[in-house]
Amino acid sequence: MPAIGRNDPCPCGSGKKYKHCHLPIEEAARAEQLRLRRAVDTLMPKVIDAARMAPEVVPDALQRFWNGKYATEQLAELDDLENRGADRFLTWLAFDYRFDDGRTLVERLAEDPVALDLSEPERQLLPQWTGVGLRAFVVDVVRKGQHIEVHDLLSEQPYAIADSAASRRLAPGDVVVGHLLPAGEKQVIGGAAAHLTPDTAEKLREFTELHLAAFRRDHPDAGFDDLLRAKSEILNHFVMELPVEAPDPSLLDQIILQTRVALQLAGESIGLAGRNKEDNGENQ
Repeated sequence: MPAIGRNDPCPCGSGKKYKHCHLPIEEAARAEQLRLRRAVDTLMPKVIDAARMAPEVVPDALQRFWNGKYATEQLAELDDLENRGADRFLTWLAFDYRFDDGRTLVERLAEDPVALDLSEPERQLLPQWTGVGLRAFVVDVVRKGQHIEVHDLLSEQPYAIADSAASRRLAPGDVVVGHLLPAGEKQVIGGAAAHLTPDTAEKLREFTELHLAAFRRDHPDAGFDDLLRAKSEILNHFVMELPVEAPDPSLLDQIILQTRVALQLAGESIGLAGRNKEDNGENQ
């Protein structure tokens, strides 16, 4: 579509010149979008710093996110041990880990943001981030240097991501495991995210479906949203198993098989424990 000149008739059909009709509205919207995008870059470090100030939950959170692979004293080394491992962990700790009161750190901060010393745009953004959690997204369209269009791997909900840097390193079919943060009319990738090759999408969905089936033993009506609200760390467990060097289809099949067996054994163990408890109750 050719660019609209300032003195051209406004496309809305009002009969006015573009500069006297919708141009000021569109310029104001672009300025607001830019203001919020910049606020993301200043607010995220404050959220991550707040996560660093919660040492009482770090051991449990670290065990869950890294599936017992790393100890607390290794936190400072995680960026060397895993690709942006510390940043990915702290982002998950802030947005997904639930404290004893059932709230995440971001939910706590949104209710009482005084300690963060927020600017007005940051104060506007933070409440919108309370429902954000770790998810997997498939890249559909890449507009280099502008934005990317993705869909949620599990819900298929589409999103437009305003991230010029990501648009330069991602390609259609790639999978991103991370947090999408609302910033005006678009989303941005918050904190560090894992970048996976296209061949992982189908297997990641299958992996998550296995965990959902296991989760439904105790929560029969649960869906993917319920599963990830309770244990979104499973997405990182999948990422952890992937080869670093090059795609390996046989390894993906092995991950699925091992997960299937482990969850089946866990289910049988839970079932046996439940039956033993019932038998003991009958014998009393």
